[in-house]
Amino acid sequence: MSTFPEYLHSLDDDQLRALIRSRPDAFFPTPPSSGSLATRLSLPGSASRALRQLSAADLAVLEKLADAGAELDPVDASGFDDVGHLRELALVFGPVDGLRIAPGTLSALPPGWRVTDTLPDGATEALAALPARERKVLETLAASGGVGTTSAAGPDADPSAPVPRLLAAGLLVRVDANTVRLPRPVRDAMRGLPPREFPLNPPAAPPVDQHSVDEAAVTQGLDAVRQMRQLVMALMDTPVTLNKDGTVGVRAATNLEKGLGFDPRLLITVGESAGLIGRGNVDDQDVLSATRDALTWIDATLADQWAILLVGWAASPWRVDTDAKLLSADMHAPAVRNARLTILRRAGRTEQLLFHAPLEASGFSPQLTQAVVEEAEFVGALAGTPDLAQSTPLRALLQGDDVASATASLVPASVDTLIAQGDMTMLAPGPLEPDMASFIERIAELESPGLASVWRVTEDSVRRGLDGGLTAEEVHSWLKQHVLGEVPQAITFLVDDTARTHGAIRAGNALSYIRSADPALIATAAERCGLRILAPTVAVSELPLSKLMSDLRAAGMQPTAEDNHGATLNMAPEPALVAATPSTLPRAPRATDEQVEAIVAKLRAAEADSAAESGGTTFETLRAAARARRHVSVGFVDRQGRGRTLTVLPLSVSAGQVDALDEAADQVVRIALPRITKAVLA
Repeated sequence: MSTFPEYLHSLDDDQLRALIRSRPDAFFPTPPSSGSLATRLSLPGSASRALRQLSAADLAVLEKLADAGAELDPVDASGFDDVGHLRELALVFGPVDGLRIAPGTLSALPPGWRVTDTLPDGATEALAALPARERKVLETLAASGGVGTTSAAGPDADPSAPVPRLLAAGLLVRVDANTVRLPRPVRDAMRGLPPREFPLNPPAAPPVDQHSVDEAAVTQGLDAVRQMRQLVMALMDTPVTLNKDGTVGVRAATNLEKGLGFDPRLLITVGESAGLIGRGNVDDQDVLSATRDALTWIDATLADQWAILLVGWAASPWRVDTDAKLLSADMHAPAVRNARLTILRRAGRTEQLLFHAPLEASGFSPQLTQAVVEEAEFVGALAGTPDLAQSTPLRALLQGDDVASATASLVPASVDTLIAQGDMTMLAPGPLEPDMASFIERIAELESPGLASVWRVTEDSVRRGLDGGLTAEEVHSWLKQHVLGEVPQAITFLVDDTARTHGAIRAGNALSYIRSADPALIATAAERCGLRILAPTVAVSELPLSKLMSDLRAAGMQPTAEDNHGATLNMAPEPALVAATPSTLPRAPRATDEQVEAIVAKLRAAEADSAAESGGTTFETLRAAARARRHVSVGFVDRQGRGRTLTVLPLSVSAGQVDALDEAADQVVRIALPRITKAVLA
């Protein structure tokens, strides 16, 4: 078989099914013929996706085939390593003793990229000491794809010239007498990147104690849930005003961090991706606030909350490992989702990444990899010591299974009983259900997080609960219901003492009013908040009651709302909610068994299309000839409409034209690709 379409036409049903499953992007919609399929498989996008499935060992074999000329002529590959994966992806075709590289395969590789390149000894020092002329040669090659043509590449060239000196130092590689190549490690070293050696054998993976990994993951994941719940509740209470460009200001982020006690940057991006936090307009102001979906999330089980958080992080299009303003365009990088999933599949281990995903890993900076690993630990995706490993929920996510079921199998049963102690602390011996956790967060400070958490009751924490509408009776009743045994007297006295001095000012609708037995308080409130005093113990306001309560608190007072009968009202402000804009995980296309069978049947029933079988190869023939420095006979129509044929050496081929050396006329000719009628190796 001499052509790629003929090879595809010769595949049996099982081989065709395997190809459909490994490269589904080329089969939707179903190609009408083998020639059309060959064209789709040769497209840069399709070939690039296939190349990203190769390991470093596969790429090394492909490079060896390319060096032997398999892009243009059949090569005996019987002495090469296994080519089965390359054949399965249709990146090579033909018998082992006459193997060819499929059209478009090498064109889809990054320019000048080779997995077998290594950084020569002393290269870093040699680069630092390079004269200006030699550095200019390397910089030009680095900017133009890594391959260049020169008359100084031959063995008889002047050894004092820049190119021969670079060749002698190992900073350039001679392709032939007229071509040199800049190795990838040298180019990386020029950019200040650490040298990367791609292992050609699979690195050994450390043993994994999955039970220990999952235990650590649950602890960390539920702590991330707790922090997210605090962030959501804080934004419900007080939305953050955004800058004009929709970003979160430095001061606003700092104030939010002080109020929460932890850095909220990562959680804000995760919450935005998960649909729990959003940006919108409230009261004619652009704010960052909780969403309507956040109300459902707060009432969900701990397992569901963790699952939503984990999936939201994996799907997040934001990079937090930058100095850019929070939620700015500079932070938005949708491509990071694919990078994040690739890093997670190998648990962040660099050697595993460089072997199993060399093309992708070559573009990952150490900063990105480290950031993904740290974030994965935070949300409970990776855990374990001394080596990190995938948690069970992460495995479910990567395999497309139900993440919520995986988290539910790990999260221990929640508790509804607290152990209170005389030192004002309360121990929760297990995870708390959302309702119970929300209440205790209102009246106590978290002192020790974890599956078994410790909370401390303080005067400030009790006052925070009373400010939120709780009464002393409600706090006592809740403690009596949930504390094992008697509630310590120290906690009871603290609640009563704080409540006794709380609510000395009482406010109601007039539009609104305030009253107090202390005339001095009325006078102070009237002066600070612009109220009108009706009597020594009563003043009224034109503000709605909720606004008046807010102003009084801002003025340093502690009002309590009442109804027309003097009963205390819960005046916790209504949350300002915005619309959710959740992100989704990138999913590679997959063909179901039914789709595979339908495609096979349609291809088998299609009539042979001879024109399609032979067409579409001119462009790839010219590109392959340019890479291999081979002469071609080009037939084309000139500007006067006359048909011409030239034997040339292609120098460069772009999407619209080819530049070639006409050695007979000793000049470079430029021919538009639409004018070329044929291209045959000379």
